[in-house]
Amino acid sequence: MADMQELEVEELEVDEDFSCEVGDSDEEATAVESEVDMCGMCDAIIEGQYLTALDNKFHPDCFCCVNCKQKIAPGQDFFERNDKPLCVDCHYLLYGYKCKVCDQFIKGQRLCWEMTLSISSV
Repeated sequence: MADMQELEVEELEVDEDFSCEVGDSDEEATAVESEVDMCGMCDAIIEGQYLTALDNKFHPDCFCCVNCKQKIAPGQDFFERNDKPLCVDCHYLLYGYKCKVCDQFIKGQRLCWEMTLSISSV
């Protein structure tokens, strides 16, 4: 087991005033707006809980399939198309491949191979 080291807490003296001021200039307003989290679906300001997916933040109620509008819950599988979420069913409906024998969507990994038939004379 690795040796554990004790952390030392050091008190710092603060000579500066770190209070906030609200300004009226357009530059300050722009700086504040750029720090606000915006929902990746509805483009509204996010306050409170949010989901992070597809390199974006979303209101929990906004994270839904862009095709059928069904809510995608945390932990639920989904696909990404054009930086937007698609539920599994819509993904296969819109972009899936169907089996030529049973007419069901092929889910998971697709394997492709050629089958050759050889007839030999006996």
